[in-house]
Amino acid sequence: MRPFDGLHCETVATGTLLLAEGIELSEAMLFGLGEGLGFVFLNLSSLPLPFVGGRVKPFELTRSLAKNLGLTLEELQTTSRKKGWESLERVLSGGRPAGLQLDCFYLDYFENAPHFAGHCVAAYHLDDSQVWVVDTRPQGTLQRVSRESLEDARHAKGPMAARARQWTLHAQRTLRPIEQCIATAIRSTAAAFLQPAFGGASYRGMDKLAKSLPRWIDAKPEDRMLAAMLMERGGTGGALFRNLYRDFLSEAIDLLPSRKALRAARDEFAASAECWTHIAGLVEESARRDSSAPLSAAADKCRGAAAMERRAMECLQRL
Repeated sequence: MRPFDGLHCETVATGTLLLAEGIELSEAMLFGLGEGLGFVFLNLSSLPLPFVGGRVKPFELTRSLAKNLGLTLEELQTTSRKKGWESLERVLSGGRPAGLQLDCFYLDYFENAPHFAGHCVAAYHLDDSQVWVVDTRPQGTLQRVSRESLEDARHAKGPMAARARQWTLHAQRTLRPIEQCIATAIRSTAAAFLQPAFGGASYRGMDKLAKSLPRWIDAKPEDRMLAAMLMERGGTGGALFRNLYRDFLSEAIDLLPSRKALRAARDEFAASAECWTHIAGLVEESARRDSSAPLSAAADKCRGAAAMERRAMECLQRL
């Protein structure tokens, strides 16, 4: 079984399933074809600071990827531990890997993991005591986890949790032309960004973050430090997935005729990615110095990133 080597958990899990079907695409291409780019700003009472995310909801990327490529996606959710195990054992005994959504807090090989029930792995083998899984490069890619820990992780409750979600992918004999898939995914991503579903999404969410950032001085320095770490190093490769989308657009330039619009959008996302890395760095600096000045600077950069991304999506909408 060949594992997918990458930085983002859902593209790694689903990419491993695709490799088993003989489909090899870059992580950036998987992210782009899965319409993965997004933005969300949420005030949650359970968190000391607002939640900031740079992608669509867990599993939406895999659903969109399967739809755009013309793959058959089989998904199971269950509250029954017995049914969950039987389903996983059936898939693995048939020689296929299975994607799993779970809470990484319970995985044996994670160190000091927070509760995050939107984590994904690909399982590819099990015995009486352990399950072999593929995780991200920062987590060592190939890992083993006890059956007890995996069961706790799959059936965890909380924000972003699913009911022991498991999925498999099956390729048709011929895939849709990749150029068609890319153009469809780009237009869908641009439409969703330019017409956000709610006030905390997309560029509107970025504006809310910009207004919120100066008030983060009221939070504990350790909470600000954690927020900065999650923004830049939470398994995403940095810059809230903007680097991945930049690289996806770079690949698209070589395959689609609208090179001028694609280059313009790619360059905007390259600049936006740098902004997001600076924003995380400024939040970290605020925590180290316990100073409000870096948060004001971060707010300005956030507004700049919002403007860049809106311009980029207006270019892509016209493809």
